[in-house]
Amino acid sequence: MGYRGRITGLLLIVGLVFIIRIWAYYSLNYPLTAPPLVGIVCLFIVWFLGKQYDKEKYYAERDALTGLYNRRFIDNVFPMFLAQMDRRNAKLSITILDCDNFKAINDHFGHKKGDLVLKGLSTILSAGIRKSDIAVRWGGDEFLIIAPYADKKDMGVILTRLKNELQELSKRLQIEISVSAGVAVYPDDAKNLDDLITLADIAMYSLKNHAL
Repeated sequence: MGYRGRITGLLLIVGLVFIIRIWAYYSLNYPLTAPPLVGIVCLFIVWFLGKQYDKEKYYAERDALTGLYNRRFIDNVFPMFLAQMDRRNAKLSITILDCDNFKAINDHFGHKKGDLVLKGLSTILSAGIRKSDIAVRWGGDEFLIIAPYADKKDMGVILTRLKNELQELSKRLQIEISVSAGVAVYPDDAKNLDDLITLADIAMYSLKNHAL
């Protein structure tokens, strides 16, 4: 969770208190050495309100279970990604990943175990992608990797790395875990998010019998 709301609020209050005290000193002969009690109270109030803002903003952009970015966040920021790619004449890859047989895992091992699988996958994705990439829980057992400046070959390297991590997760949870993946590239395959996801989804299902 970020601190933007709290920091912004504190800076505003500190600046306001400073201006008021200078005005009071010159206009009302109020001593500068007097403790700024009202200012201190305001700081606590602003810190609390800023914390609530940061919390609301975090959960508006993040998936509650996994902590990954959610669909709403990507819908809002994706046009900026495309604009950046256009300015630099660069490619961007969308990879969709689906946890194989996830319904069977839930039915056989229970939803708590299923949640552990999703959290484990999320941790692997977050650790396995580049700093410039974004991992997203798209819904249910589907995840996205948005990778600027990457093509299908680059994503193949990342997916191979994920394969090894999935084997470790399977051993740790004592469940056979695999994912199927499909990749689409902007602007080669499509020019907007919906079409890119559709094509990546088609590619994923065509490889569903060859899970990672």
